[in-house]
Amino acid sequence: MLLWLESQSIAVITVVVFAVCYLLAAIFFCVGVLLSRSRWGAELKATTPVMMTPIGIITGLLIAFLASRVWTNLDHANGYVAQEASAIRGTVLLADHLPEDTRVAVHAAMKRYLQFIEEDDWPAMAAGRARLQRVPPGLSDALHALLTAAPTGSGQHIAQQSAVVAVQHALEARRQRIVLSQATISPMQWGGILLLDALILLTITLVHMDRRGAAILNLLSLSTAVAICLVLLMAYDRPFAAGGMTVQPDALRDVLLDR
Repeated sequence: MLLWLESQSIAVITVVVFAVCYLLAAIFFCVGVLLSRSRWGAELKATTPVMMTPIGIITGLLIAFLASRVWTNLDHANGYVAQEASAIRGTVLLADHLPEDTRVAVHAAMKRYLQFIEEDDWPAMAAGRARLQRVPPGLSDALHALLTAAPTGSGQHIAQQSAVVAVQHALEARRQRIVLSQATISPMQWGGILLLDALILLTITLVHMDRRGAAILNLLSLSTAVAICLVLLMAYDRPFAAGGMTVQPDALRDVLLDR
């Protein structure tokens, strides 16, 4: 359910999250109304507002921790794509200084690799099924062409060595983005946020059991704040997923268009 929701558009994520948060608020308000009419109401009214302070602090710290990781992952995702595009571009440029047959082979191999990224690798990351065990077509061919080349001068020797290093950098950048594509907020962490939210809602309900107007206002305010945080976390949680704010292979497409 969570993975399905995160794969939707931001509009769908927003509607579902706000609906769930407001539904929880409505449930706790109804619970408060029922409790106020029961024999337990008098005892539960003794709940003090200070109880919300430690729960609120814990909730804020948990959300801040998850948000920091989500934003860091997004920055890393953009960085890995840029590094991969730079490595591919460098390989192609260095291959231009090698013998003609090697240059043609490297250009063709890199074009195959870029097409593989666009048609296979990116959809696999969005679906969460990209695997490191698969040897990407194109990069291995480019590496073979470079290693079997016969440079004729010191300049070509340097170009060959640098091109091999650039291919290795491209492989490493791909490995990093695939690993990152599998990093998500776990269901236990989502459940922790919702449970803490429920505890705050319950405390608000008990504190304002006899003041329904205040209860409604406080429940709505808290639910709106939590919903905003959840929407932001879900929208940015999986930078290579199909929904929310996703990282696209634009830098890699530019390399393909330039060649």
